[in-house]
Amino acid sequence: MTKDCIEVSLVISVYGQLEHTKRCLLEIDKTLKGEISYEVLIVDDASKDGTPKFLRSLDSRYRIFYNETNKGFAKNNNFAAKQAHGKYLCFLNNDVFVQGNWLLPMLEVFKTYEKVGMVGNVQQLTNSRRYDHMGVVFTPQGNPRHYGQGFFHRPFKGKVKQWSAVTAACCITVKENFLAIGGFDEVFVNGCEDVDLCLRMTEKGLDNYVVHDSLVFHVKGASEGRKTFNDKNTQILLDRWQGLIISNQSVSDQYRHAWTYFYRGIVKPWSINVSKWIEAILILVRLKKLPSIKS
Repeated sequence: MTKDCIEVSLVISVYGQLEHTKRCLLEIDKTLKGEISYEVLIVDDASKDGTPKFLRSLDSRYRIFYNETNKGFAKNNNFAAKQAHGKYLCFLNNDVFVQGNWLLPMLEVFKTYEKVGMVGNVQQLTNSRRYDHMGVVFTPQGNPRHYGQGFFHRPFKGKVKQWSAVTAACCITVKENFLAIGGFDEVFVNGCEDVDLCLRMTEKGLDNYVVHDSLVFHVKGASEGRKTFNDKNTQILLDRWQGLIISNQSVSDQYRHAWTYFYRGIVKPWSINVSKWIEAILILVRLKKLPSIKS
Protein backbone atom coordinates (compact mmCIF):
# COMPACT_ATOMS: atom_id res chain seq x y z
CA MET A 1 0.00 0.00 0.00
CA THR A 2 1.39 3.40 -0.96
CA LYS A 3 1.30 6.25 1.50
CA ASP A 4 -1.08 8.20 -0.75
CA CYS A 5 -3.74 5.50 -0.27
CA ILE A 6 -3.77 5.63 3.52
CA GLU A 7 -6.82 7.26 5.08
CA VAL A 8 -6.15 6.75 8.79
CA SER A 9 -2.93 6.54 10.75
CA LEU A 10 -3.33 4.76 14.09
CA VAL A 11 -0.76 6.07 16.55
CA ILE A 12 0.11 4.00 19.62
CA SER A 13 2.62 4.89 22.32
CA VAL A 14 3.66 1.85 24.35
CA TYR A 15 5.59 1.43 27.57
CA GLY A 16 5.67 -2.15 28.73
CA GLN A 17 2.41 -4.09 29.13
CA LEU A 18 3.28 -6.44 26.26
CA GLU A 19 0.15 -8.57 26.56
CA HIS A 20 -2.03 -5.47 26.28
CA THR A 21 -0.15 -4.40 23.15
CA LYS A 22 -0.61 -7.82 21.55
CA ARG A 23 -4.34 -7.78 22.22
CA CYS A 24 -4.67 -4.16 21.08
CA LEU A 25 -3.05 -4.93 17.71
CA LEU A 26 -5.04 -8.13 17.29
CA GLU A 27 -8.35 -6.31 17.78
CA ILE A 28 -7.32 -3.56 15.35
CA ASP A 29 -6.61 -6.16 12.68
CA LYS A 30 -9.87 -8.03 13.35
CA THR A 31 -12.05 -4.91 13.14
CA LEU A 32 -10.35 -2.94 10.34
CA LYS A 33 -8.90 -5.46 7.90
CA GLY A 34 -10.61 -4.96 4.56
CA GLU A 35 -12.73 -2.10 5.88
CA ILE A 36 -10.48 0.90 5.39
CA SER A 37 -6.94 1.82 4.32
CA TYR A 38 -4.85 2.37 7.43
CA GLU A 39 -1.39 2.17 8.90
CA VAL A 40 -0.22 1.57 12.46
CA LEU A 41 2.60 3.62 13.94
CA ILE A 42 4.00 2.42 17.27
CA VAL A 43 6.44 4.31 19.46
CA ASP A 44 8.14 2.11 22.04
CA ASP A 45 8.92 4.37 24.98
CA ALA A 46 12.01 2.48 26.19
CA SER A 47 10.05 -0.54 27.42
CA LYS A 48 11.91 -2.79 29.83
CA ASP A 49 10.00 -6.01 29.12
CA GLY A 50 9.74 -8.10 25.96
CA THR A 51 7.96 -5.35 24.01
CA PRO A 52 10.93 -4.27 21.81
CA LYS A 53 11.62 -7.88 20.76
CA PHE A 54 7.94 -8.43 19.93
CA LEU A 55 7.71 -5.22 17.92
CA ARG A 56 10.76 -6.21 15.85
CA SER A 57 8.92 -9.39 14.86
CA LEU A 58 6.01 -7.50 13.28
CA ASP A 59 5.67 -7.25 9.51
CA SER A 60 5.83 -4.19 7.28
CA ARG A 61 2.22 -3.20 8.01
CA TYR A 62 3.57 -1.66 11.20
CA ARG A 63 5.95 1.28 11.41
CA ILE A 64 7.92 1.06 14.65
CA PHE A 65 10.01 3.72 16.38
CA TYR A 66 12.18 3.08 19.43
CA ASN A 67 13.10 5.54 22.18
CA GLU A 68 16.30 5.10 24.13
CA THR A 69 14.78 6.99 27.07
CA ASN A 70 11.23 7.40 28.31
CA LYS A 71 9.63 10.50 26.76
CA GLY A 72 5.95 10.20 27.61
CA PHE A 73 2.60 10.36 25.82
CA ALA A 74 2.69 13.87 24.36
CA LYS A 75 6.17 13.70 22.85
CA ASN A 76 5.67 10.21 21.46
CA ASN A 77 2.39 11.00 19.78
CA ASN A 78 3.61 14.32 18.40
CA PHE A 79 6.61 12.60 16.86
CA ALA A 80 4.53 9.81 15.30
CA ALA A 81 1.93 12.28 14.00
CA LYS A 82 4.62 14.00 11.95
CA GLN A 83 5.61 10.66 10.40
CA ALA A 84 2.03 9.61 9.63
CA HIS A 85 0.73 9.36 6.06
CA GLY A 86 -3.02 9.33 6.75
CA LYS A 87 -5.44 12.23 6.46
CA TYR A 88 -6.75 11.34 9.91
CA LEU A 89 -4.86 10.51 13.08
CA CYS A 90 -6.31 8.00 15.50
CA PHE A 91 -4.60 8.13 18.89
CA LEU A 92 -5.01 4.84 20.71
CA ASN A 93 -3.67 3.61 24.02
CA ASN A 94 -2.20 0.12 23.98
CA ASP A 95 -4.55 -0.84 26.82
CA VAL A 96 -7.62 0.02 24.72
CA PHE A 97 -9.24 -2.90 22.93
CA VAL A 98 -11.50 -1.96 20.03
CA GLN A 99 -14.52 -3.96 18.94
CA GLY A 100 -17.10 -4.08 16.19
CA ASN A 101 -17.73 -1.09 13.96
CA TRP A 102 -15.88 1.43 16.11
CA LEU A 103 -13.85 3.51 13.65
CA LEU A 104 -16.08 4.23 10.65
CA PRO A 105 -18.81 6.00 12.68
CA MET A 106 -16.13 8.24 14.18
CA LEU A 107 -14.82 9.16 10.73
CA GLU A 108 -18.36 9.89 9.57
CA VAL A 109 -18.51 12.82 12.00
CA PHE A 110 -15.97 14.72 9.91
CA LYS A 111 -18.18 14.28 6.85
CA THR A 112 -21.43 15.17 8.65
CA TYR A 113 -20.43 18.16 10.76
CA GLU A 114 -18.46 21.29 9.95
CA LYS A 115 -15.45 22.45 11.94
CA VAL A 116 -14.71 19.24 13.82
CA GLY A 117 -11.80 19.15 16.26
CA MET A 118 -11.55 15.86 18.16
CA VAL A 119 -13.87 12.87 17.96
CA GLY A 120 -13.98 10.36 20.80
CA ASN A 121 -16.10 7.39 21.78
CA VAL A 122 -17.59 5.52 24.72
CA GLN A 123 -15.13 3.55 26.82
CA GLN A 124 -16.05 0.72 29.15
CA LEU A 125 -13.71 -0.75 31.73
CA THR A 126 -12.30 -4.12 30.69
CA ASN A 127 -13.97 -7.08 32.40
CA SER A 128 -16.51 -4.77 34.04
CA ARG A 129 -20.01 -3.51 33.38
CA ARG A 130 -18.95 -0.01 34.43
CA TYR A 131 -18.29 2.70 31.89
CA ASP A 132 -15.41 5.16 32.19
CA HIS A 133 -15.81 7.77 29.46
CA MET A 134 -18.66 9.23 27.42
CA GLY A 135 -17.16 12.70 27.06
CA VAL A 136 -15.35 15.19 29.30
CA VAL A 137 -17.18 17.83 31.33
CA PHE A 138 -15.93 20.53 33.67
CA THR A 139 -16.86 21.09 37.30
CA PRO A 140 -17.98 24.51 38.58
CA GLN A 141 -14.38 24.92 39.79
CA GLY A 142 -12.97 24.20 36.34
CA ASN A 143 -11.65 20.66 36.80
CA PRO A 144 -12.16 18.11 33.99
CA ARG A 145 -14.17 14.97 34.73
CA HIS A 146 -15.25 11.99 32.64
CA TYR A 147 -18.98 12.03 32.13
CA GLY A 148 -20.52 8.63 32.85
CA GLN A 149 -17.60 7.39 34.95
CA GLY A 150 -18.87 4.46 36.99
CA PHE A 151 -22.20 4.26 35.16
CA PHE A 152 -23.76 0.87 34.55
CA HIS A 153 -25.99 2.32 31.83
CA ARG A 154 -25.13 4.15 28.61
CA PRO A 155 -27.10 7.32 27.80
CA PHE A 156 -27.22 8.82 24.30
CA LYS A 157 -27.19 5.52 22.38
CA GLY A 158 -27.53 6.13 18.68
CA LYS A 159 -26.41 9.74 18.99
CA VAL A 160 -23.42 11.91 18.24
CA LYS A 161 -23.08 14.55 20.95
CA GLN A 162 -20.87 17.59 21.32
CA TRP A 163 -18.66 17.71 24.43
CA SER A 164 -16.19 20.14 25.94
CA ALA A 165 -13.40 17.59 25.53
CA VAL A 166 -12.69 13.90 24.96
CA THR A 167 -10.01 11.57 26.22
CA ALA A 168 -7.09 10.72 23.94
CA ALA A 169 -7.13 7.08 25.03
CA CYS A 170 -9.06 6.63 21.78
CA CYS A 171 -9.81 9.62 19.57
CA ILE A 172 -9.53 10.88 16.01
CA THR A 173 -8.61 14.21 14.49
CA VAL A 174 -7.52 15.61 11.14
CA LYS A 175 -3.74 15.45 10.87
CA GLU A 176 -3.51 18.88 9.27
CA ASN A 177 -5.46 20.50 12.12
CA PHE A 178 -3.48 18.63 14.78
CA LEU A 179 -0.14 19.76 13.41
CA ALA A 180 -1.34 23.32 12.73
CA ILE A 181 -2.38 23.74 16.35
CA GLY A 182 0.96 22.42 17.60
CA GLY A 183 -0.12 18.93 18.66
CA PHE A 184 -0.15 17.93 22.30
CA ASP A 185 1.57 20.42 24.59
CA GLU A 186 4.65 18.60 25.84
CA VAL A 187 4.65 20.49 29.12
CA PHE A 188 2.10 17.87 30.24
CA VAL A 189 3.45 14.47 31.26
CA ASN A 190 0.97 11.63 30.76
CA GLY A 191 -2.13 13.58 31.70
CA CYS A 192 -4.32 16.57 30.74
CA GLU A 193 -2.65 17.00 27.35
CA ASP A 194 -5.82 15.73 25.68
CA VAL A 195 -8.08 18.18 27.56
CA ASP A 196 -5.72 21.05 26.80
CA LEU A 197 -5.70 20.09 23.11
CA CYS A 198 -9.51 20.02 22.98
CA LEU A 199 -9.68 23.46 24.60
CA ARG A 200 -7.24 24.79 22.01
CA MET A 201 -9.36 23.23 19.28
CA THR A 202 -12.41 25.00 20.69
CA GLU A 203 -10.47 28.25 20.81
CA LYS A 204 -9.86 27.84 17.06
CA GLY A 205 -13.57 27.35 16.40
CA LEU A 206 -13.50 23.54 16.19
CA ASP A 207 -15.99 21.40 18.11
CA ASN A 208 -15.36 18.10 19.92
CA TYR A 209 -17.74 15.15 19.63
CA VAL A 210 -18.38 11.67 20.97
CA VAL A 211 -19.93 8.90 18.89
CA HIS A 212 -22.05 7.07 21.44
CA ASP A 213 -22.41 3.92 19.35
CA SER A 214 -18.64 3.49 19.08
CA LEU A 215 -17.66 1.39 22.09
CA VAL A 216 -14.19 0.21 23.15
CA PHE A 217 -12.81 -1.43 26.27
CA HIS A 218 -10.12 0.25 28.35
CA VAL A 219 -7.92 -1.24 31.06
CA LYS A 220 -7.03 2.34 32.11
CA GLY A 221 -3.83 3.42 33.81
CA ALA A 222 -2.02 0.18 33.01
CA SER A 223 1.38 1.73 32.23
CA GLU A 224 3.84 2.19 35.07
CA GLY A 225 3.98 5.78 36.33
CA ARG A 226 0.78 6.77 34.52
CA LYS A 227 -0.50 8.88 37.45
CA THR A 228 2.80 10.20 38.81
CA PHE A 229 2.30 13.73 37.48
CA ASN A 230 -1.49 14.03 37.85
CA ASP A 231 -1.47 16.88 40.35
CA LYS A 232 1.16 18.86 38.44
CA ASN A 233 -0.67 18.36 35.15
CA THR A 234 -3.97 19.52 36.64
CA GLN A 235 -2.37 22.62 38.09
CA ILE A 236 -0.83 23.56 34.74
CA LEU A 237 -4.20 23.10 33.08
CA LEU A 238 -5.99 25.28 35.64
CA ASP A 239 -3.31 27.98 35.57
CA ARG A 240 -3.80 28.20 31.82
CA TRP A 241 -7.54 27.76 31.41
CA GLN A 242 -9.47 27.99 34.70
CA GLY A 243 -10.89 31.49 34.18
CA LEU A 244 -12.17 30.75 30.69
CA ILE A 245 -13.50 27.33 31.70
CA ILE A 246 -15.49 28.67 34.64
CA SER A 247 -17.04 31.36 32.43
CA ASN A 248 -17.89 28.97 29.60
CA GLN A 249 -17.54 25.18 29.73
CA SER A 250 -18.41 24.90 33.43
CA VAL A 251 -21.68 26.71 32.73
CA SER A 252 -22.70 24.65 29.71
CA ASP A 253 -21.58 21.42 31.41
CA GLN A 254 -23.24 22.02 34.77
CA TYR A 255 -26.12 19.55 34.45
CA ARG A 256 -24.03 16.80 32.89
CA HIS A 257 -21.39 17.26 35.58
CA ALA A 258 -23.99 17.37 38.35
CA TRP A 259 -25.56 14.10 37.21
CA THR A 260 -22.15 12.39 37.02
CA TYR A 261 -21.10 13.58 40.48
CA PHE A 262 -24.47 12.72 42.00
CA TYR A 263 -24.20 9.20 40.61
CA ARG A 264 -20.66 8.91 41.95
CA GLY A 265 -21.93 9.79 45.40
CA ILE A 266 -24.39 6.90 45.21
CA VAL A 267 -21.98 4.20 44.03
CA LYS A 268 -18.73 5.46 45.65
CA PRO A 269 -19.77 7.68 48.57
CA TRP A 270 -16.29 7.53 50.14
CA SER A 271 -14.77 9.26 47.10
CA ILE A 272 -16.80 12.49 47.06
CA ASN A 273 -16.70 15.91 48.67
CA VAL A 274 -20.01 16.20 50.53
CA SER A 275 -20.48 19.92 49.91
CA LYS A 276 -19.82 19.46 46.18
CA TRP A 277 -22.24 16.53 46.12
CA ILE A 278 -24.94 18.70 47.69
CA GLU A 279 -24.11 21.41 45.14
CA ALA A 280 -24.62 18.83 42.37
CA ILE A 281 -28.03 17.91 43.76
CA LEU A 282 -29.06 21.57 43.92
CA ILE A 283 -28.06 22.02 40.28
CA LEU A 284 -30.00 18.91 39.27
CA VAL A 285 -33.22 20.06 40.98
CA ARG A 286 -32.75 23.57 39.57
CA LEU A 287 -32.28 25.20 42.98
CA LYS A 288 -28.86 26.40 41.90
CA LYS A 289 -27.69 27.54 38.50
CA LEU A 290 -24.31 28.77 37.40
CA PRO A 291 -24.23 32.24 35.79
CA SER A 292 -24.89 32.58 32.08
CA ILE A 293 -21.95 32.24 29.72
CA LYS A 294 -20.11 35.50 29.30
CA SER A 295 -19.95 36.96 25.81
